[in-house]
Amino acid sequence: MSWITEVDPLPVGYWGPITSTLLWCERKYVWSYYVAEPVNTFTNFLFIGMALYGMYLVHREKLPLRFIGCYAGLGIVGVGSFLFHMTLKHEAQLGDELPMIWASGFVTYSVLENAPGYRNPRGGILLPLGIIGVMAWITYAYVTNGNPVFHQVAYASIFAYTSIRSIIMLFHPKSEFALTPEARELRGHARAFQKSGLITFLFGFFLWNVDNIFCAQLRAARDAVGYPLAILLEGHGWWHVFTCYGAFHLLVAAEIIVLGLKEHPTNIRVHYGLIPWVERVKPFDPNRTLAAEIAAKGK
Repeated sequence: MSWITEVDPLPVGYWGPITSTLLWCERKYVWSYYVAEPVNTFTNFLFIGMALYGMYLVHREKLPLRFIGCYAGLGIVGVGSFLFHMTLKHEAQLGDELPMIWASGFVTYSVLENAPGYRNPRGGILLPLGIIGVMAWITYAYVTNGNPVFHQVAYASIFAYTSIRSIIMLFHPKSEFALTPEARELRGHARAFQKSGLITFLFGFFLWNVDNIFCAQLRAARDAVGYPLAILLEGHGWWHVFTCYGAFHLLVAAEIIVLGLKEHPTNIRVHYGLIPWVERVKPFDPNRTLAAEIAAKGK
């Protein structure tokens, strides 16, 4: 979202006239005849790289395939954003924004479908159909009205709902995560990554808005210091970096929550560090789940 009003004529480059419906502070700086915004373009390689690494970890640790889809969604958003910032064309803008909606919807499904085991998914076919219906409606409405604020509100709503639902799943008084020592330990790990992911995500959003609000001052500062140092003052590029890193942490939290509920907390081990990951230490046993353990203790 941006309230910047561009007073200078927008340049025409290799890709033709700029047709995107969003403005941000860096758009005045079209550095290359071929690439409209090099910094905002190439920061998207972080999305693609971390998505590929996340998919590799899921495959290596034999985690549920749904998380391959979650990380793939992160990478597709990066590809769309790369094309958008490279061309500043409206069709590429849709290729950036709409995957954000669908990828978030897939994460929502992955978190909500948390029934023990993998044979009887929670909600049956109605849960995925309902989510697909909502995503399809948002897509149709946005393509029809073309209002970026609508897209931003829709994305924020999906993000907020999934985050709040995840917190409820962890801390509700009747949550399975409160009923065994191993589950409570796993809950602490999930909560840590929820916090770090959300704080990182919001910090990136804060930098983007600082970029918008103080655009004139930042443009003057970039002119003064020159490039490459001016890269450090490009808030939209930093938004990409912190959004990607925050999203990765939130996906790790989702893995912990889903595996804790569908399997057993002792099936996995959580690793911290610059790039956190979830290690499988025991194979899935349909007769040994957290829900089954709690039910046996209640008898």
